[in-house]
Amino acid sequence: MVFAPITHRVTFALVLSTSTVYAASATEQPQPKPQQHARTTPQRAATPPAAPRQASGKLEEITVRSNKRAQAANNTPASIVALSGKTLQTTGVRDALTLARDVPGLMAETTSGSANPRYRLRGIGTNDFSANMTTAVGVSEDDVFLDSGASQGVPIYDLDHVEVFRGPQGTLQGKNTTAGMVSYYTKKPTNKLDGYVRGTAGNYGLWGEEGALGGPLIKDKLMARFAIVNRDYDGQYYNGTHKNPTGGYQYYDMRGQILAKPVENLSILVKAHLGRNKTMVPIDHVGLLDGGTDAQGYAQTSVRNIQNNGRTDATTRRSGLSVNAKYDFANGWSLADIFALEWNHFNVFSDDDASPAPIDYQENIGGVARVLSNEFRVVSPQNKKIRYVGGVYYMRNLTQSYSQQPLYSPTDFGVGGNASSFNINTQDAAVFSALSFDLAPRLTLDIGGRFTSETRSANGEAWAYNTDPSNPYYTGDRAVTYINTNTNTFIDPTTGQAMSGPPLHKTFNKDSEDASLKYRFAPGVIGYLRYARGFRTGNYNTYVATTSDFSLYNPEELTDYEGGVKARIWGGKAQLNLSGFHYDYNNMQVTILQNTGTHTTNAAQAVSNGFEFEGQIRPLPNLFGSFGVSYQDAHYTNFKNASAPTPFNGGNPVNLSGQPLERAPRVTANFLLSYKIPVSFGDFTVQTDWRYTSRYRFQAWSDAHATTPAAFLASPQMQALVRQSFSQNPVITGNVRVAWHSVDEKMEVAFWLHNVTNQMTYTNAFGEFFNRNISRYPGDLRAFGFEVMRSL
Repeated sequence: MVFAPITHRVTFALVLSTSTVYAASATEQPQPKPQQHARTTPQRAATPPAAPRQASGKLEEITVRSNKRAQAANNTPASIVALSGKTLQTTGVRDALTLARDVPGLMAETTSGSANPRYRLRGIGTNDFSANMTTAVGVSEDDVFLDSGASQGVPIYDLDHVEVFRGPQGTLQGKNTTAGMVSYYTKKPTNKLDGYVRGTAGNYGLWGEEGALGGPLIKDKLMARFAIVNRDYDGQYYNGTHKNPTGGYQYYDMRGQILAKPVENLSILVKAHLGRNKTMVPIDHVGLLDGGTDAQGYAQTSVRNIQNNGRTDATTRRSGLSVNAKYDFANGWSLADIFALEWNHFNVFSDDDASPAPIDYQENIGGVARVLSNEFRVVSPQNKKIRYVGGVYYMRNLTQSYSQQPLYSPTDFGVGGNASSFNINTQDAAVFSALSFDLAPRLTLDIGGRFTSETRSANGEAWAYNTDPSNPYYTGDRAVTYINTNTNTFIDPTTGQAMSGPPLHKTFNKDSEDASLKYRFAPGVIGYLRYARGFRTGNYNTYVATTSDFSLYNPEELTDYEGGVKARIWGGKAQLNLSGFHYDYNNMQVTILQNTGTHTTNAAQAVSNGFEFEGQIRPLPNLFGSFGVSYQDAHYTNFKNASAPTPFNGGNPVNLSGQPLERAPRVTANFLLSYKIPVSFGDFTVQTDWRYTSRYRFQAWSDAHATTPAAFLASPQMQALVRQSFSQNPVITGNVRVAWHSVDEKMEVAFWLHNVTNQMTYTNAFGEFFNRNISRYPGDLRAFGFEVMRSL
């Protein structure tokens, strides 16, 4: 851990010193003549100190770009939440997991901390945590679609804004966006010299710094921006076995951008980024035998003092390079080409029994993804009655997904190990177009379509191995190889009998469409109707415990019918948005976490009905408030043969028809209030934000009725414990922040308190039923800290 403090000091010193040098050079201007200075001094003295800081009283307007056009969020016919980078900073959002606190209906969960998050919108998402997973919520950064799930844990720093589009966005945003789209936009180089440094410190060993510096290298021709963040945190839990804190993280991320404008109408933006996130994941324990013990006699006695004797660290490394070139023609048309290379590697260790028992059920999963993509896009003038966006897209993703489980042998369970390694090659080609028609002065029709041809091919193997106790993750001493695609080997590992495997090459041809009708009732007030159909492509199960787990599942389709009203009223001091939706889900992909592996299958049908009601208001220049309420009734309509862990229903399928979707709370609500108090030496801003989430469950089967449960799960008390352990109870969490700003707004000192009421929350749970325990992943408890920021 010596490296981390050194990195902190070097990073902070480098950014601070660089900023100081640039600030000094920027201020080295000819001094005004004495008489000029004398004339201006009385005017400055007559102006109240707070006058330069008076707000206009209007709400901030954010221009969104996820629809490939620059358009105000409140004028876009879709359910959108757009948050500025400043707002995210004041509410303590630093990564994908904490972003969900600010967006009604958005959920983010994980089994590996912020290293590998999984989004859900309107109850739709994924429970797959393998390297090969495909997410239902698409994620992009600066218009680069992040196809690999492990690359979506984007650290949030030096951000211009983030856009969250609800509902299918497959026409213009690539594939696998049945639930919606989260788009991050970083701050870009400009002709203006600017930058900042920020230091953060808090309890539980929190220490971090970040900074950015940007400006012209050659005025109007060449501009650059560099940003970096580094953060270290010990964690709020204590591992009594290893005698150290856990639940913490250490991550860094950096990006550099160069914007070149060699000729008047051509811009070329080159961006590179590099980062690493290592999280120590705490795992809680719930025993299913008398006294809260598991099969090995262990019972956890303290919520915060856990006893994991295995490794629980999760690490993600990500890097990338992109080139965004755009040419604007004199007639208003433009061409854009976005080329990107993305690479990521994630590795997760898990102490599955969540105990210090000598028989240590643990595992290691991970993978490497290499993604190449290129989008060529043409856009017509946006001031015409008919507007066009269209183009072609190509993507290739090479992903290796692996797993190692020292005691999970399919032939000698509890003694030998199980391992697998599969390579998935994905090639995606698409053509897309969208048209906007002004049918009347107040009526606009938007239509769009996309045709995608995606080919997936798989190769790899799975085997049982003899576990070496001194090196349990060494898989070289093979006992039996039960899957080998190169030799067409598919056998039952327990009997040796031949089995049939899935096709190793499959092409999916699918189309996506959307259409919206927007009517402007009055200036700042629109109503809209929207239809959209999207899909998530088929894929392979690669986290296997036996031969049948390696299978191919089909694409899912979601059809969305929705409508809404957006009103910017009271002279721009208030914004109200109301949207309602109905989802029809066919062949829904559902990932069931089994005893020792996962299995993704297609549920027959599901529906979701709901609404969002959101608003912002600034009744006074110094008073701001926002709120949001999301309601959804998301449930399976026909899913009679769902799989479940063997003891839950004696190995028989369960009927989930009528059951709610996992991680789909009926109600989420957000509230924020901020008040600025001017003083002679600047101002103080007091802010508080709160979120309510109703009960939801972590696994699809956990609330279902089991007709043939194992004996130790048969009693009503035990079934109630299972339901409770696999769900998050209703919870209200809140934060408080008090900040002082200097008169020139270039200095900020802030104190913050997160999870004010110290609510216990969980992000996931899975059942180690063969060891008679359930493992859970606890969330963040109350924490406090302060930060200091200085900008140029």
